[in-house]
Amino acid sequence: MLNSIVETEPRVIATGYLLALLFAGSAFVWGQLFKRQSVQKSFLTLNEEPRARWNSIPELLVVFIAVFMLSLILTQWFFKTASDEQPSLSLNSLVKHILFNVSLSLILAFALVSNERPWSGIGIRIDRVLEQLRLGIYGFFAAVLPMTISMFATLPFRSAENQHSLLKQLMESPDVATVSVIAVTAVVAAPLFEELMYRVILQGWLSTIFPASLAIPLVAVLFAAVHGWRDGLALMPLALILGYVFHRQHSYLSVVVIHALFNATMLTLQLLTPTPT
Repeated sequence: MLNSIVETEPRVIATGYLLALLFAGSAFVWGQLFKRQSVQKSFLTLNEEPRARWNSIPELLVVFIAVFMLSLILTQWFFKTASDEQPSLSLNSLVKHILFNVSLSLILAFALVSNERPWSGIGIRIDRVLEQLRLGIYGFFAAVLPMTISMFATLPFRSAENQHSLLKQLMESPDVATVSVIAVTAVVAAPLFEELMYRVILQGWLSTIFPASLAIPLVAVLFAAVHGWRDGLALMPLALILGYVFHRQHSYLSVVVIHALFNATMLTLQLLTPTPT
């Protein structure tokens, strides 16, 4: 029977290997984290480098832009039609979306350091790159188990009609051009833009007003809300881990890596899903 499965649907076997790797890596990371807790160490050491105060004109302007854009997105979701179906996106609109996100990310980042403030003040560092990448990989594996639980818990509310528009597009047009554009959108453009908006700007600003124990979940709820209530419920563990990692290590690169790896995993699993005949 196993040979029959391999011959007729090798993607099932590939999915099994991928899931086994993800769960093994997640179990290892959580084992390391609990080991640190057992010797009364925090999950992550706190980066004590000076951080932006978010009180200058460029900083406040960037915060205003982020809050304004978030308000527009939430308003759009609030007044959305009753239909649960997610519309498919054209490749042209996806390319425009990529260019917009990357361009706005660069504009906002350079605005924050326009008055000779060091990049490290907003969490963008070019030193210890390998350490930041390693932290991002560890953070991703730490998110796997809680994300699996949240995904399964929200399965009753999910269907092919209301799944994310990018995943739906993959199922409808799994050609090279579509896969390539969607991969760049989800694995590059979205993590760069969203982590700058939510962790660097919103969480960075709110952390100067509220304690981290309030700023982190508040931004996590906002991050989840803009993805719609179904995806938002499932994304809460990821959002909280992203917020915690950024708060403790103040590394934009690390949270981008976590976000990118998660999106890449979801796209890969979608591509490996057998197409209904």
